[in-house]
Amino acid sequence: MRFELMAALLRADRQPRADSPVADVTCTTEHGRFLYEVLGAGLATYTDLRSGAARLREVDHALPTAADHLYLVLSQPPCEDWSPAAVHAVFGVQVLWRTPQGWGGQDAATALGLDPGQA
Repeated sequence: MRFELMAALLRADRQPRADSPVADVTCTTEHGRFLYEVLGAGLATYTDLRSGAARLREVDHALPTAADHLYLVLSQPPCEDWSPAAVHAVFGVQVLWRTPQGWGGQDAATALGLDPGQA
């Protein structure tokens, strides 16, 4: 999943980085600094998202420069339809996921550097 995310970011000329010892993927654009936490296959329940969001917040805190945008990346749609909104409301973290057609989730176009409607 991490490689798919990086490929999508590279196609959008986002120049992702995966060289941090704590962050899965980062990139900096004219829209700010983006930080992505990739959850493993099958991790799509609210409990998984909540745990991933807490880790993402910890990673963001540990980095020398805080991110402007935080994203959890799933390999599938979340199990509960309401869970991305809850994670965003509580943690301020957006949730993205792979679909057969591309990407889904909150603010996917911005997260991947695409024109709106392209995700």
